[in-house]
Amino acid sequence: MSGSSQEPVKKPRSVPWAALISIVVLGALVAAVLIPSYGDYVDRSQVAEAMSLLGGVRTSLTEYYAGHKKWPQSLAGIPKTGGKYVQSVAITKGAGSAGEIELTAILKTDGVDRRVAGKSVHLLSADGGKSWTCRAGTVPERSLPQSCRASQ
Repeated sequence: MSGSSQEPVKKPRSVPWAALISIVVLGALVAAVLIPSYGDYVDRSQVAEAMSLLGGVRTSLTEYYAGHKKWPQSLAGIPKTGGKYVQSVAITKGAGSAGEIELTAILKTDGVDRRVAGKSVHLLSADGGKSWTCRAGTVPERSLPQSCRASQ
C-alpha cells in the first residue's frame, strides 16, 4: 500500500476556566453596584414628583396668603394634588391660620414594592410663603433632592 495520509487529529480547545470565572465575578460585582443604584434613582424620581406637586401647591398658597393674610382651610380647588407616584398633597398644619403652614405629600402604596411607598415629604413656611423649607418626613433622606437634605 502506498502511504496513506492521515490528517492529524485536532485536539479540542480547552476552556479557559480562569477567564470564565473572572467574567462571572465581574458580572456579580457590577450587579451588586448597579442594582441598588437603580433603586435609589427610582426612589429619587418618585420623590421628585412629590416635590414638584408641592411646588405647584406652594405657588397657589402663597398667592392666597397674599390676598387673605391667612392660609386656606384646605387645598380644595387647587388642581393637581396627586400624581403617578403621589397619592395626595394636603395641609397638615396651619390650615386657616396666619402662622406657620406645613404641606405633606404622601407617596402611593398601590402594591408596588418600592422603598418610598407610603412615605411622606414636607414643605413648610413660617413667613407667609416668602420662603419654604422642605423636610424628609418619613422618606429616607437619600431619596430627597440635594437641596432638601439636612446636610445642606
